[in-house]
Amino acid sequence: MTLFIALTPATAFAGEAGRVVPQVIETLPPTIGPVAVNMGESLPVAIPDTIAGVSIGSSRIANVAVHDANTLLITGRSYGSTSLHVFDPLGNVVVNTTVNVVDGSTTRLRVNRAGSDYSMQCAGSCQAAPHVGDNSEYFESVTEQAQMLSE
Repeated sequence: MTLFIALTPATAFAGEAGRVVPQVIETLPPTIGPVAVNMGESLPVAIPDTIAGVSIGSSRIANVAVHDANTLLITGRSYGSTSLHVFDPLGNVVVNTTVNVVDGSTTRLRVNRAGSDYSMQCAGSCQAAPHVGDNSEYFESVTEQAQMLSE
């Protein structure tokens, strides 16, 4: 009997007479996520329902902006994971997922000297590109130089 039940599609057995009763199967909303976004980059995410509100667990890890009624822009701010909730106009949660901020760059080079990290971006030739977790003096020096150029 067990083998027969396992092979029977979407039906359930009930009652003493062994009547076959159709099984009720709820249609669940499409799953979104988890979402992986590179640090310092934005990722557009299409939402099948109309967006009325969003909540991000930690804005230190990721930022979320509503682009239009069905599109979010998620920006990676710091490595880690955080929660993302999207609400429809009736206040229902239509997305409940995780945002993972990662380093998916294929051109980043991290050099470790005496226990300190120094990040570089190597697309063609390598240039200083300080990243979270790098040696603090290196990070501050390169960031200060970049700010001076933008003034």
